[in-house]
Amino acid sequence: MKLLLSLITLYLSLFHTSCTSLKTNDERSEIQIISIIPEYIKHEEFVSIKEYLTGKETTKNRLILRSIDRKRTGLYLTVSLNKKVTHLPADTQIICEIFMPGELNAKIFEFPLPKVNHLPKTRHLLLGLTGKDWDYEDDALPTAWKITLVDSKERIIARKSSQVWSL
Repeated sequence: MKLLLSLITLYLSLFHTSCTSLKTNDERSEIQIISIIPEYIKHEEFVSIKEYLTGKETTKNRLILRSIDRKRTGLYLTVSLNKKVTHLPADTQIICEIFMPGELNAKIFEFPLPKVNHLPKTRHLLLGLTGKDWDYEDDALPTAWKITLVDSKERIIARKSSQVWSL
């Protein structure tokens, strides 16, 4: 009888432990950068019918941050997170270190998370190097890049770089 009771207790203990570990990665992990994809996007690709009618840019539930606000054409790094951008602290700074084509030193761009009432409910950030910050051909790509998300106390929230960055 004691053996049966011990086995039942052990079984229940294992069952409880396995149930508590069934949380998804999103529930038990911190914010992570899943991928960073560079892409050249022209001004016209951002223009919507609504913008033609209202004169205001429509972001279509995207968070678009540009190095030069009024310029849209340029290289965009699409940063995909494991959580929605609404989970980022309000004081988040996005630091983009990037080796431009043919350059030996990385350039650094800082993008503060906008201080707005509602951020889009998306897992993607579009970081745009626009205007004079990206005056290369539309088929050019950076050599390497690193994206770091930090809070106001300069604690790293997440970081990811291209494979070439570590060479």
